[in-house]
Amino acid sequence: MKLLSTSSFYLLLIVSALVACNKSADVAATTNNNNDTTGTTKVPVVGGVTTGYKDTVTYTVGAVTIKYSRTSQCYPSNEIFAFTASASDVPANAIYNWSFGDGHTASGGKTVGNIYQDAGYYTVTLNITDTAKKSLSVTTLNVQAYGQQVTPHASFYAQIFDINYPNNYNFNANGSNVPRGKITNYAWNWGDSTYTSAATPDNTPYNFPQVPADKTYPVQLIVTASSGCKDTAVVPVSIEGVYNISGSFDIESKDICTSEYLLFTSNAVGVPQGAVYSWDFSDDSGPATGNPIKHSFTYQNTYQVKMTISLNGKIIYKTAKTAKAYGQNIRPKALFLKNISYENASSVKWAFYSQANIAHGYYTGYTWDLDNGTIDDNFNTYIDYTYQKGTVPVTKTIKFIVTGNSGCKDTAISYITIPAK
Repeated sequence: MKLLSTSSFYLLLIVSALVACNKSADVAATTNNNNDTTGTTKVPVVGGVTTGYKDTVTYTVGAVTIKYSRTSQCYPSNEIFAFTASASDVPANAIYNWSFGDGHTASGGKTVGNIYQDAGYYTVTLNITDTAKKSLSVTTLNVQAYGQQVTPHASFYAQIFDINYPNNYNFNANGSNVPRGKITNYAWNWGDSTYTSAATPDNTPYNFPQVPADKTYPVQLIVTASSGCKDTAVVPVSIEGVYNISGSFDIESKDICTSEYLLFTSNAVGVPQGAVYSWDFSDDSGPATGNPIKHSFTYQNTYQVKMTISLNGKIIYKTAKTAKAYGQNIRPKALFLKNISYENASSVKWAFYSQANIAHGYYTGYTWDLDNGTIDDNFNTYIDYTYQKGTVPVTKTIKFIVTGNSGCKDTAISYITIPAK
């Protein structure tokens, strides 16, 4: 591709370059991307000395001086190089032949321009000839170009890891891109005076500080491309307030020996109005809501009861406590059989046999009152006693008392007659 070489075109190109320029000048091995260059910078070139001053680089070899500047490579600017040459001891009608190192050339003018499509280091050659095309001077210098379309586009999304932990987010910047080059840094401004820098866009976690009230943070992503160009994206991230809740719940056992139920009542403080109390009784009965709440356990056991407090569908507090339940049908049934096992003219022996039963639980006590002046509580399932006959028949009241592990009791009563002699 041949660039136009008329003086008017290149003057216009230079003016445009200076208007759009971000006051930077780059040559081989220079790393001050997008920054002003002040003073003198020594640059490795082919012969001569290069001095940089703001947006213009001056390169002199013998009688030939080349000055060049470039506009910013970052959007909304387009990187454009402008070159101007001057030479002494050459004819006034000398011809200036330019080769920009990327296949582009220009011929005739002292002032020319070039647009490099791709980033790289390029060798610019100026060959000054006379009208007979005899070379009078050849000058070369190296320039660094960032190319076209090198400004990145910043994009990201935020996602909560777990709805129960609303301040714990994961950020993904995979939507960020750059047409030419690559993104070299992802800088995060979390909006809470905390900053993070990452080399990759994948899954950047961040735990926002807990706050006493709902708060929105303007999370900012700044991406930097290999060209030095940057782009910024901002997404507001809302964090729910953390409530200062403390406490647990109380447990009361009711009607243990008839139809047991447990009453659960929260004693938590700091709970906001409108909160919902959910319960897990750990007995496969499923979740239940309410406060206070009653629950009947079928079987004797120790259960880990969990109370969860939610607001607007999100958990704001959890606590757990052990509840001891005796279950249903835990009251024992006292039954016994009786019969005369021996009798003579002066006495009669009665035998008593336990027939007690219990649906749930186990026995912790058997007590016999044979109406003989003593109580037998030795956990005997069989007992007998010899009664002496008197002058008249006597009726005795026999009591059998059983106790379950719940503390519930039952008593069976029966009567026997001791005949007279």
